[in-house]
Amino acid sequence: MVFHRHRNVAIARRRVARAARASRRRENYARYASRARVTASARDGVASRRRIVVAKCGDARVTSKRRARSPRDASTDATDARARVFSARVVVACAIAIAMASGRAGTPAATLGTLRAHDAKRALAVDRLILGASPLAGIYRGVDASEAAATVRAALDVGFTRFDTAPHYGLGLSETRLGEALRTHAKKAVKVYTKVGRVMKPMDEVTESERESVVEWGNVPGNDGCIFPDAPRDVLPVLDYSANGFVRSHADSLNRLGIDRIEGLRIHDAETPERFEAATTGGGVRALTALRDAGTISEVSLGMNDASYVLRMIRENPPGTFDSVMMAGSWNLLDQDGLEVLLECQARNIKVHNAGVFASGVLVGGSHYKYGPAPDEIKRRIEKWNVLARAYDIPLPAIALAFALAPEVVDSCAVGVKSPDEVAQSVAWLADAARVPRQLWLDAFSQGLLAWIPS
Repeated sequence: MVFHRHRNVAIARRRVARAARASRRRENYARYASRARVTASARDGVASRRRIVVAKCGDARVTSKRRARSPRDASTDATDARARVFSARVVVACAIAIAMASGRAGTPAATLGTLRAHDAKRALAVDRLILGASPLAGIYRGVDASEAAATVRAALDVGFTRFDTAPHYGLGLSETRLGEALRTHAKKAVKVYTKVGRVMKPMDEVTESERESVVEWGNVPGNDGCIFPDAPRDVLPVLDYSANGFVRSHADSLNRLGIDRIEGLRIHDAETPERFEAATTGGGVRALTALRDAGTISEVSLGMNDASYVLRMIRENPPGTFDSVMMAGSWNLLDQDGLEVLLECQARNIKVHNAGVFASGVLVGGSHYKYGPAPDEIKRRIEKWNVLARAYDIPLPAIALAFALAPEVVDSCAVGVKSPDEVAQSVAWLADAARVPRQLWLDAFSQGLLAWIPS
């Protein structure tokens, strides 16, 4: 009996070892088959991620060996069959861990762990925040002009140097209020980003054809879907992604802002086939690169929500077209659909300005998610995050900022604020973000809340 027990243990051990070797061979084949997509630095990330995956598979291997050592009275054939089952379980456990590490089943192993993280010791300074100026136009509820001005002044006082706006925000109201505040309170040079894709036209200039086809009525006060109740009522937003539309939009924005220079122009919401086609093949992108070549602007950028369209825009234009990308709502604690965009930007040296880091406000106690009511599944995920935040005694918004800023490719995060108190609160959360320990990310990953673990 003792002889058979030792023999069975040896057989089981050999089966487990062969399964582990086979699993490693499959991983290596997938990695090397996609080597063209993996840079040297990315391969370092792959090695780091594999160590995490191996650690997660450790319990499965130990369990397999422990079971193999249990006394067996069955025949050698039955023991071999059990050993094969145990080995298969190890392989399956490793596959599941790999899929979790990549963020979704079916993600190529070559992309596993290639997203580089910032040095954990890097200071989270205020200059890594961009003030998102859509709330200055009164998103969801009205905001007094004096409160908007006080908000910009408070941001300048604590060290904000970059501001992001758009004609879309209140039909030009955000640009007007931001420009007035900067001209009054800015004591040093600041950088302003705005967007193109919509031209604000006086009502009497809009043709009947435009009214029927390209006026964005949902953004007009008094219409269902308008989220800027304070927007002016004497202009209409006309969708225009052509070269002429982009050039006019830039000139109009300069006039509303009342400043000499705009740092960067972002193509805004080109997330339908028609808008995308107009911006790319209709000359819109070329118009922006011409403005940059002439020294009129410094950056050609994107400002979009849909990660798939961001990826297409980057890949379907020549290298060097885009200097930065503002991706909204696709890289935060609730949604990591933007992982592939971050990898692409990392490979192309495109800066990422991460927006929507609080998931439309739902991570700071709001009720909106992706500009609508938060669904039950999102509420359940938020509660899991709240439990983790309480366990580590760190405010959930601070955890959100820490994650949003963690990838090395993320240059900065935009925070939408509408009062001096919210400016101060954002700075306080940024300070707390430095206290987030790695173990919190590991706990979140193990609960299926994250597709990537900051180092």
